[in-house]
Amino acid sequence: MTPVEWYYARDNKQMGPVPAAELKRLATAGELRPDDLVWREGMGEWAAARNVRGLFEGEQKPAAAVGGSGLKLGTAEPQQPQPAKPSTVGAGEGVAPSNHLFDLLLAAARPHFGPQFVDSTAKLFRMAGSYGLLAAMVVLAIFAVIMTGKTGNSQELVLGALLIVVLAAAQYVAGKLCDALTEYGRAAGDKLPSTIVPNCVALISLAGGIGMLLWWIAVAVATSAYPFVLFGVAAFLIEGFLAAIAMNPSAVGIVIAAGGNAGQHAIDVVTFLLKAFARLVPVAFGVGVICGVLLLGYACGAAFSGQHGPLIAANAANIARDCLRWAAFLPLIGYGLFLLVSLVLDLCRAVLGLRAGIEKGPKLMRQESRE
Repeated sequence: MTPVEWYYARDNKQMGPVPAAELKRLATAGELRPDDLVWREGMGEWAAARNVRGLFEGEQKPAAAVGGSGLKLGTAEPQQPQPAKPSTVGAGEGVAPSNHLFDLLLAAARPHFGPQFVDSTAKLFRMAGSYGLLAAMVVLAIFAVIMTGKTGNSQELVLGALLIVVLAAAQYVAGKLCDALTEYGRAAGDKLPSTIVPNCVALISLAGGIGMLLWWIAVAVATSAYPFVLFGVAAFLIEGFLAAIAMNPSAVGIVIAAGGNAGQHAIDVVTFLLKAFARLVPVAFGVGVICGVLLLGYACGAAFSGQHGPLIAANAANIARDCLRWAAFLPLIGYGLFLLVSLVLDLCRAVLGLRAGIEKGPKLMRQESRE
């Protein structure tokens, strides 16, 4: 049986996964507090650590067994820092029950694409992007030498050298910003009123990914330019990863909790989309770099494919360079957008808080007058 791994959140930062024994050690050492949130695969929501029986001595909570974890999860109402009791995360929850086919499909797929899958996939593509840029520099140098030998024009050497310098700087910046976006995207403590928006995002993303894949395959077949299939695969991977996030909002530190007014709901939805975007950027970075490197490799081979080979290679290399530039600077662009939207959200929260205070004032005055 695979050991159960736990995630925990402190100060709006998601940590883990860790085994049950490590979670117990953290609690014993005081590094995990009773009010901190914990989650493991199979739970629909984050729960307060005090509700995990065996973590803290002296806790008297009724509990139900959690198979294979060595710990027990309390069935008492989780005392989370949210204003309302979280509901279970599932297809159609937070609204009237639904037996729609798509709800059933999402419910069946959800357990296979949990937070651990999101974390491991994002880490894999982030590493692929960083190491891929190093590989791209090498392939760029090789391509520049090949084209100079084929055409006798040293322009490719100059362009290759300039782009290598740019990619070297971008490789460092992209890695740092991808890590920062990952931490922001994993921060716990946010909520959504229901799973309506995540379910819709998951379904639209899956449909869009499949549609883009089929469309690029058709374009590649119609034009006999089969490298175009790479763009379809790239779109499918990015859209599929977004769908995995949307199927499990806990992957971005979101719990499902009813309550709040329409303005707060709007902020919650934008926050979810923003955090999903933060987790998506490292994956898009890695996918874009991989596409650029593969296209550069194709260009190197095409340069030897007959009389028109150098022309085909030059066209493919131009597309590859564009792909690499966009991918390399995507984390910088994404980080800037994330900060900008976060600032707007904080301003909106401040306005809602001020409005709530203004509305509460007359009520307090009436209450004091009655007293």
